[in-house]
Amino acid sequence: MQRSNATLNKNLQEMKGIRRFAKLPALCALVLCSALTACSGANESSVPEANTVVLPVSLNEVMVALINKAADPLWAAVWASPQSDQDWRELEHLAYQVELGGALLKYPGTGPLDQAWASNPDWQRLAEQLSQDGKRAVNAVRSRNMDLMERAGGQLVETCESCHRAFKPDLPTMDMFGELPARPPVSIQ
Repeated sequence: MQRSNATLNKNLQEMKGIRRFAKLPALCALVLCSALTACSGANESSVPEANTVVLPVSLNEVMVALINKAADPLWAAVWASPQSDQDWRELEHLAYQVELGGALLKYPGTGPLDQAWASNPDWQRLAEQLSQDGKRAVNAVRSRNMDLMERAGGQLVETCESCHRAFKPDLPTMDMFGELPARPPVSIQ
């Protein structure tokens, strides 16, 4: 009896740990909102409205550095099927980046068109669609179902192309950083 009580207590402790882990997405969202609020320059005594949050980078930089870099391997995975658990974990990580990137695109950044884009209802709809596409990709990766991966990737392509046709047909994307200047070597010593 004493041994089964010890086992029961251990199992209860493990379940409490699982419940804490289940709250991790909500905690991450809270931290992200706090970081966005801090970046917006709002003072501590006011509660900022969503339109007062400004990202510390341009929306184009969010798209290039976060979304493009994550979306490309997701599309390519359909043709080069993931071979290992590590491959699947990396794809899941990238799908989360797309989901988060869509959520970030709802807020203006430092770019010259960011305020106009973020205040446009069509932009907001497409940003939400991108976030949902990322969520679909997460689910497809978790199921390890290549048909779902192909559908999620196709929807992701459609959302990206729709947004580019409407908002940035002439702006650079993948090569927006162009040639980076040479930097001095870094010493760790």
